[in-house]
Amino acid sequence: MAKIKNVMPDKTIKSTPSLKRFINLFFAAHLEFRVRLFHVLAMGGTIISFAMCIVSAVNYIGNTQVLINALLTVLSFSLLMYSRRSGRYQICYMITIIVIFLGLFPALFFSSGGYHGGMMAFFIFAVVFTVFMLEGKKAIIFSAAEVLLYTFLCISAYLRPEWVNRFESEQGVLIDVVIGFVTVSVILGVCLYLHFRLYNAQQRQLDEQNAILAQANRAKTEFLANASHEMRTPLTVTSVNVQVVMRMLEDMGENLRDPEARELLENAQSEIMRLSRMVGGMLTLASMSEDTDRHKLDYTALVKSGVEMLRLTLAEQGIALEADIADGLIVFGNADLLAQVLTNLLQNARAHTKNGAVTVNAKKHGAEITVTVRDTGSGIPREILPNVFERGVSTGGTGFGLFLCKTVAESHGGRIWIESEPGAGTEVNYSLPVYEGQFGGEEL
Repeated sequence: MAKIKNVMPDKTIKSTPSLKRFINLFFAAHLEFRVRLFHVLAMGGTIISFAMCIVSAVNYIGNTQVLINALLTVLSFSLLMYSRRSGRYQICYMITIIVIFLGLFPALFFSSGGYHGGMMAFFIFAVVFTVFMLEGKKAIIFSAAEVLLYTFLCISAYLRPEWVNRFESEQGVLIDVVIGFVTVSVILGVCLYLHFRLYNAQQRQLDEQNAILAQANRAKTEFLANASHEMRTPLTVTSVNVQVVMRMLEDMGENLRDPEARELLENAQSEIMRLSRMVGGMLTLASMSEDTDRHKLDYTALVKSGVEMLRLTLAEQGIALEADIADGLIVFGNADLLAQVLTNLLQNARAHTKNGAVTVNAKKHGAEITVTVRDTGSGIPREILPNVFERGVSTGGTGFGLFLCKTVAESHGGRIWIESEPGAGTEVNYSLPVYEGQFGGEEL
C-alpha cells in the first residue's frame, strides 16, 4: 500500500506540468495575439487535414484529395514547429497565405465538390485569417486577391462543371459541408475567444495603470496646491513688509531718503510679485488635467467681463482699451480656464505697453471663434518669437503665461498663434470651436 501511495501522486505531478508546458509553449500570455492565433490555425490545420486525409481514403473520394490533405497535414505541422523554434512568424504567415490559401485551397475546391462542398467555409476563414495576420496595405492586397480568386473559382466551377470532382452521394456532400462548417466555426471561435480575452486583459491592465496614474496625479496636484498656499503666505508677508518700508522711506525727509535703497526695494517687490505669479501658474497647470468642469458657455459675456475687469488697471497706466466683441458667441469649456487665457494676454499687453493702446476683438469665423489681443507695445524679440509658447521662455515675466494660454486653448480643441514686430507691438490670436451640440453640453 505504501508503494501505491508513492507512485500515484508522481503520475499526477508529471501530467499537470506537461499540460502547462504545452500551454505556455504555444498560448502563453506574453505571446503576441497573432502568434497564438497562428498556433491555433496550424494545430487545427494539422488535425483537420489529417482527419480529411483518412476520410478521403476510406470513402475513396479520390487520390488527388488524399494527396492534397496529406500535403496540408505535413505543411501545417512543419510551419507550426518551424515558427515556434525560429520565431520567424511573418515568413510563416506569408507561406500559409500564398501556398495554402492561394495554392492548395483552389485545388481542394475542384477536387472536393466545388461550391457544393465545404470549401466555401474555408474560403471565408482564409480571408479572415489574412486580415488578422497581416497589416496595412499588405492585408488589403492579399485579402482582396483571395476574394477575387475565390469568386473566380466559383464562376469557373459553374461554367466548367467538368473541372469539378463531385461527390458520389448526398451523404458525401453533407459530411464535407458539416466538417467544413464545424472546423471553421471552432477555429474562428477560438480565435475570437483569444482576441477578446487578450483585449479584456489589456483593458484591465490599462484601467489599473490609469487608476495608478490618476492617484499619482492627484497626489502631485495636492502637493503643489499645499506648496503653493504655503509659499503664498510668506510671499504676501514679505511683500507687505517691503511696501511698509517703502512708505517709511517716503515719510523721511529729503536729506534722509536713500534713492538706492528705494530702488532695491522696488526690485525686490517686483521679484516677489513675479514669484507669486509663477506659483499661481504652476498650480493652474497642475490642476488642469483634473479639471473636467466644462459647460456650454456664453463666450460673449465671458470676454466682455474679462475686458471690463482690466479696463481700469490699464487706464491707470495710460493704456487705452478698445473692444469689439460679437454677440451670440457660444463655446463649450471651463469658464475659469478660458477667462485666465484672456487675462494673461491682457496682462502681457499691459506689461509691454506704455501710454499706448490695446485692442480686443472676438468674432465668429465659420466653425471657430477667434479672439485677437493686439497692443502697440515693445513687441517680442525675433530670436525668441518661434519658441514663445514654450514653458520658461519669457521676455522678463514668469515664462508660464503664454504656455498656459496654449495649453488651455489646445485642451479645448482650439489653437493659438502670435505675430510681433520689435517696437511695433504684438498680436495674439486664439481660436475655439463653436458649440453646436457636439459635446453634449447642457443648455444655458
